[in-house]
Amino acid sequence: MKIAINAPRVSYYYGGAERYILNMAFALQKINKKVHLISYDSPKKTKWFIEFKKKFKGKIILLKSKEFDKNFYKFKNATKPHMWDLESKLFSKITKEYYKNNKFDIISLHYTFDCFGIPQKQKTCLHLHGVPLKIREVDKKAVKIPSKIIAVSKYVLNGWKEVIPTKKNVFIIHNGITKLKNKNSNKSNDIVFFGRLIKTKGVDLLIKSIKENKKLFNDISIKIIGEGPEKENLKRLTKKLNLNKNIKFLGYVPDSKLYDLIEMSRISVFPSYKKEGVMTALLESAMLKSPILASKSCSNEEFILDGFNGILFKPKDISDLSKKIEILLLNLDLQKKLTKKAYKNVKNWVWKNQVRKILDAYGK
Repeated sequence: MKIAINAPRVSYYYGGAERYILNMAFALQKINKKVHLISYDSPKKTKWFIEFKKKFKGKIILLKSKEFDKNFYKFKNATKPHMWDLESKLFSKITKEYYKNNKFDIISLHYTFDCFGIPQKQKTCLHLHGVPLKIREVDKKAVKIPSKIIAVSKYVLNGWKEVIPTKKNVFIIHNGITKLKNKNSNKSNDIVFFGRLIKTKGVDLLIKSIKENKKLFNDISIKIIGEGPEKENLKRLTKKLNLNKNIKFLGYVPDSKLYDLIEMSRISVFPSYKKEGVMTALLESAMLKSPILASKSCSNEEFILDGFNGILFKPKDISDLSKKIEILLLNLDLQKKLTKKAYKNVKNWVWKNQVRKILDAYGK
């Protein structure tokens, strides 16, 4: 198959969907050499994308747009869907000629508005990465266009189900994970959170719970890794609760350092309460044997069986989160049991397995 991955923001934006796209593209080209990744030739590229370019053996098509460059920082810092719509609209203008002159067996799409920019003669597959806070009329129209749809979890599919036409070919294929080597690092950090710093990630809930945990664990240490629009608010909250000595904001860190920090942590905490598929970050913690503590929401239960390979807490419940942190920090045997079971499970989620399912869905 000749496959195009249409991903306008993957060259410049740090997000879960962008990480998924790069990992999927890299895994696809190992099996199928005819993979084209099409994105903006953005003024500033992420370190993720720069590293990806060095290793990727397929074709990378980077397209220029003066209008995009003019508004680049607005798009880079966008948090509202209308800005992503505008960015996709501009992208469709510059890809129109390219798709007219280049025929693909399937075009892989990762944002609903992108469906409008592909010529009707081309077959498309829309990947749904999460559930929006509100499904808009434009989204309802968009999901009618692609030839088929892949949802990254049952939770995500259920969130969209009412607006997807019943005759549409729909597949559930979970996120994949890259194989990571364990270095048997000493557990010198108590808690790690890594992800984009936005409201629905629930990092404020983690910070508030630590205020309770500090009564028993005065020197409790937390590393918060990632960037996002909530970063300054979270820093202010940390200062207000007098937790500056306990909580460190590390911003963006390269993957090699990130993996070391995950492996060094006694608990990986995922307090998200809306929108998410099975997070790559959660799978990375399982692969690196850091015990998982996550909210009982989103798609978390599609990987975690409470008390077996991870611990779940009530969504947005600071008291329950604090209680579960305490239980885990005090019980080394439980930590070992959870990581052993999670590691055994996550080995089935490697990208090699998941892209074969994706290729099968593309080919049907």
